[in-house]
Amino acid sequence: MPPQNTLIGQIFIGALILHQIFVVVLLLVRREDRKDHSLAMAVFFGANLQTSIPVFLGYFWPGLPPIVIGNIAFPFVMLLGPAVFFYARALVSPSIVQLQRKDWRHLLPFFISIPTVLLLMIFASNGSIEQGSPAFSQGAVIIYASLSLTLIALFIVATSWYVIRIVRLLARYRRSRFDYFSSLQGRSLTWFEWMIGALTVIWVINVVILLDDTLIGALGFSNDLEAGIEAAWVYVFSLMVLWQPAIFTPRPAKEFDPQDSADQLDDRQSGATKYSRSGLDKERIQRIRQKLDRSMSDEKLYRNHNITLRNLSDITIIPENYISQTLNMELNSNFYDYINSWRVKEACELLIGTSKSIIEIGEDVGFNSRSTFNLAFKKQTGFAPSEYRATQKREQVS
Repeated sequence: MPPQNTLIGQIFIGALILHQIFVVVLLLVRREDRKDHSLAMAVFFGANLQTSIPVFLGYFWPGLPPIVIGNIAFPFVMLLGPAVFFYARALVSPSIVQLQRKDWRHLLPFFISIPTVLLLMIFASNGSIEQGSPAFSQGAVIIYASLSLTLIALFIVATSWYVIRIVRLLARYRRSRFDYFSSLQGRSLTWFEWMIGALTVIWVINVVILLDDTLIGALGFSNDLEAGIEAAWVYVFSLMVLWQPAIFTPRPAKEFDPQDSADQLDDRQSGATKYSRSGLDKERIQRIRQKLDRSMSDEKLYRNHNITLRNLSDITIIPENYISQTLNMELNSNFYDYINSWRVKEACELLIGTSKSIIEIGEDVGFNSRSTFNLAFKKQTGFAPSEYRATQKREQVS
């Protein structure tokens, strides 16, 4: 961002800097069951903070060269994509995300951009690329242009790669959440999907500015407006990040299986291939199914509004992946539909045998909203609860 901000623009930037410092500190010190998602966002806002500081200093230090203001923070931009990616991974991973040796490759764009930016500033500071300067050199101009294009290409390729990875990760989670939860309330990441879309638009605008910064004026963007837009999305994003907990509670250390964690959201496997290493035969699958059905029938576990695959695993002493395999291969179902089928089964009995309201019945059998109850009931029976009750009463009278 060029340094020609007015006082209003600088107020925006100053407030943005202070806000991000506060967010980083809060993410680091607040108590949580797991910190992996908060640490990733602390890196994100810490890196994004660095992109505002040179512009802020440029207003109070008019002699600061524009090349410094425009490029000194560029390496930190290379950290934004990896930080958001690890945040998404931490949100949807059943186990705590721990950095492994291979994960350090995500820092390569950051380390590559540092010497590139330093060389750019060296060429710009000695006058070797300014026509009319005694130090002007055609070769230096070529090198300078090559370095600039390298930075732009690195930014485009790296950011595009992370956007694609994040979108794929969220798409896999959108499908796989039905294998873990009986209720999806509070487990939707729609806000994050929209935010990724907004950040992608901002990224495209930044690419356009990198290619031709004269387009800012042509498009009617002032520096103050640009500062205001950045402050707006950072405030919204940070508030949502502070509000959003990790989807999964931490897995106890004795249950942690790195291979299982790596495969849980992998969409490249399905059906029998997905469970080829589980060691379950047909007889054991039948026994597991019978145990699950007894637990539902005798203990009414489905009445728990927020029962999860992990809860059921803890109660029945059956590993989570064994339960999933049994439901998928024996019943052609997922955890969400299996639990709801038991809820709907009891709801049918209550609709016929009691005068309770539909809302009361839905709550009694484990649904936490009428809309979810209606959708699940209609999926199982083909009728809405009110229609089913009316139909059964007419049949009894006749």
